[in-house]
Amino acid sequence: MKQPIKRKVPIIKDTDQWKLHQLFANFTQKLDQLPDAGEVQRNPKRSAPQGIVPMVF
Repeated sequence: MKQPIKRKVPIIKDTDQWKLHQLFANFTQKLDQLPDAGEVQRNPKRSAPQGIVPMVF
């Protein structure tokens, strides 16, 4: 059995793509948290930020 080739992809943190990925990651992490009942009542449901939508679709 052959060993898989492992390669590192350099991450350039000053690019717009990296910033979009970070924004999307923070948004999904926030969605993953379970809110308490009071927070649910204070914050109605809302759609994803408009800046993220073009990257996803």
